[in-house]
Amino acid sequence: MLTLEPWRRNLYAVAIAQFIALGGGNLVFPFMPFYVKELGVTDPGAVALWSGLLGTSTGAMLFVFSPIWGSLADRFGRKPILLRAYLGAMVTMTLQGLAQNVWQLVVLRALQGMFVGTIPAATALVATSTPRERVAYALGLLQMALFSSQFVGPLVGGSLAASIGFRPTFLATSGFYLLSFLLVFTLVEERFQRPTAEERGSFVGNLRLVVDRRPLLVLIGFVFFLNAGPSFVRPIIPLVVESFDVAASAETLSGVAFAAMALTSALAALSASRVSARVGYRYALALATLGAGAAYLPVAIADNVLSFILLIGVVGLFSGAMMPTINALIDSWAPVGRQASAFGLAGSAMALAFAVAPLTGGAVASAAGVHASFLVVGAVMLAVGVAVLALVREAEEKAPEPTEAAGEIGSH
Repeated sequence: MLTLEPWRRNLYAVAIAQFIALGGGNLVFPFMPFYVKELGVTDPGAVALWSGLLGTSTGAMLFVFSPIWGSLADRFGRKPILLRAYLGAMVTMTLQGLAQNVWQLVVLRALQGMFVGTIPAATALVATSTPRERVAYALGLLQMALFSSQFVGPLVGGSLAASIGFRPTFLATSGFYLLSFLLVFTLVEERFQRPTAEERGSFVGNLRLVVDRRPLLVLIGFVFFLNAGPSFVRPIIPLVVESFDVAASAETLSGVAFAAMALTSALAALSASRVSARVGYRYALALATLGAGAAYLPVAIADNVLSFILLIGVVGLFSGAMMPTINALIDSWAPVGRQASAFGLAGSAMALAFAVAPLTGGAVASAAGVHASFLVVGAVMLAVGVAVLALVREAEEKAPEPTEAAGEIGSH
């Protein structure tokens, strides 16, 4: 890896680190509703609501802090902010394994959202250190690593929790974040020229430079909806699996369901840049969103665990292409030197989806049943796909550098 071009070495190191870290983070998702039960919640409806609240607490803090970390990354470098996120995740995951009641778990998930945010940090680091003509490929590969972690993590996590218990699995997750920290610390080289006080501007000024670009603001709005779909159904999937009353462990089969969606999403992310090169980012994003919306609908009528897992896999074939495509659009519209601020705002929109969608999904599942949730999210994603065609624009060239430049960063 050390003989590669610097941007390739950075890309591969960050992608591997994200795969390890998020794979570890995804160990806990298949059994989180069951961990809620272990902490004393027994009513099925209450379990669904508490599971949604766990996602909401994390997302709410990510929503507040993602723009702050993004602005700090434009000031001090993207690599230090990513390293900070790995350390924050390591500490909070350890503490979650020691929680004594469900309220402690909610607070610790909120602290995780406050101190983590590896996805926007890693995205900004890769985007700003990659040559312009290879950004779409690099972001697609990074997204493939993310989805691959969502494939391996739940698959291993469900089986691991069934064999060694929930609490030791949280401790194992902390070790994965530590390994990612060491990998980025030793292998990633960021060519970052720290801006002067006059160049870097204020936190509010940095955000205003991003928000003032209407096409970029529209894209950030769509980031919310694209992440709301998977977040809406994530706490419900284990409950759907459990409702089939199968002989195998519900934890293990939940891990298989998450893994199926993640595997097909990884394949879609890998091919997203090729599709975008042929039809353009706008049409590629609309196709992926409309396809995901249509794919969610038949999941609602799955009558056995096998058909449910297969249909969830079909959803992944479309939803996996959405984020690498919109991330490339965001990078193309972001002012030079303010990419991390742009991705920080996108991370905030993503976090808002993490905050609102799980709780909404849990409420819908509690009121109308777990299967009805897939009809709701399918209809919403179809509407979003139509809106993409109407509102999203392609950037003809890289957005010009702002008046108060942040200095030369990476290859941009």
